[in-house]
Amino acid sequence: MHPVAAVPSLDELANTLARLNAACSASELHGVLAGLLAGGARLNRSMLQKVLEAHAEADQAIDEESMAGIWQLQLKTLEDLGDSELVFTPLLPDDEDDLAARVAALAEWCQGFLVGFGTAVRPEDKRVHDESVRETLQDIVHVSSVDPTAQDNDESDESAYAELYEFVRMGVIHLFEELAPPEEQRGHDEADPDSPTLH
Repeated sequence: MHPVAAVPSLDELANTLARLNAACSASELHGVLAGLLAGGARLNRSMLQKVLEAHAEADQAIDEESMAGIWQLQLKTLEDLGDSELVFTPLLPDDEDDLAARVAALAEWCQGFLVGFGTAVRPEDKRVHDESVRETLQDIVHVSSVDPTAQDNDESDESAYAELYEFVRMGVIHLFEELAPPEEQRGHDEADPDSPTLH
């Protein structure tokens, strides 16, 4: 049995990635997790680790303790995405942080999300061609290329960021609902949490 770890904070995840000399940020890695889940992939632990290691291009494998935390983060993300109260939030710097840093992190989160989503979705899945799904993805693509240096830290930029953030958050919940595996749409009883659906 794996030890049950605490869900890592943004800083803790960032420290782990720094230790592994990974080529992605903590926000981006959470984006990958959310993208996999929103695209319908339900990976077991070893497959999830392989996908994340390939994305992070780390110098070394993710150690057991760090992976235990990332696994808990993935479980919490899955739970939050499926919550009827719409509690899901991207893992991003706090509101006290510099606006440019938050905008950059949101863009990185979206880049990671698109990678995870693209990894998860099967090419023959016709739901991806649904207009609302296509439009949502297109909007996330736009956010992923937002220029953080264009921010002046004034109130209009703050409200623009808040809008983008909320837009991404709700868009991801929408994609998750549209592309959930059929057994989850029927009810959670039949779903096996350890069965990987990535092909």
